[in-house]
Amino acid sequence: MTYADQAYQGILRRIQTGELRQGDRLTEDRIAEGLGMSRTPVREALNRLVSRGLVEVSLGRTLAIRRLERAQVIELYEMRQILEGAAARLAAKHASKAEIYSLENLLERTRPENGKLALSPDAMAKLNTEFHDGILQASHNRYLQDQSEQLRESLWLLVGTTFSVKGRSKAAYGEHALILQAIAAGDESGAEEVARQHIERSLEARLTMDG
Repeated sequence: MTYADQAYQGILRRIQTGELRQGDRLTEDRIAEGLGMSRTPVREALNRLVSRGLVEVSLGRTLAIRRLERAQVIELYEMRQILEGAAARLAAKHASKAEIYSLENLLERTRPENGKLALSPDAMAKLNTEFHDGILQASHNRYLQDQSEQLRESLWLLVGTTFSVKGRSKAAYGEHALILQAIAAGDESGAEEVARQHIERSLEARLTMDG
C-alpha cells in the first residue's frame, strides 16, 4: 500500500473502533502525528474520505467525521437490504457444502441457552459480522463484495450495536436461522426475502437506539 492508503486505512480503523465518532474534528497535523507520517498522504486520505462521504467539511472549512441524520440512516439500511438480499440469493445458488457448514457453526455459537443469550452485545456483533461475511463470500460475486465493503465503511459511522437493544440478539438468531435454512435448501427467492426482512428488523432496532 502507498502511504496514502495506509493513512486511509488507519483513519478507517479509528472510525470502526469508535475512537473517531460523528462530529469529531480532523486536522492533518494531529492525524499525521498519530500515524507517524507526513501531512501529504494524510491530506490525500482525507480527500478520499470526503469523496466517500465519511468525512464532511464543517463550519470554518474544517473537516469532521460525518454526522448521519435519521433519513441517511434509513437510506443506508435500504441499500443494505438490497445488498444483503442479493448476497443471500446468490449464496443459495453458489454456496459450497463447506461454506454452509461454516455458517452453521457460526449460527450455533449464537444459539440462546434456556431462552437467554450468554454473549455480550459486542461479542454478538462480532459473530454477526462473521456470519454476514460468510454469506457474502458464499455469493461468489466479487462486485457485490466490493459494494458491500464500501457500504460497511459508512455503517461504521453509527454508534453502538443494535444487539444492545433488549431481545434483539435472540430475534437475530432466529432470523439468521431462516436465512441459512433457505441458503442450504437452494431457495434463492426465499433466501433473499428473509435476508431483507432481517435487515428491516435491524433498522427498527437502530432507530429505537437513535430515539
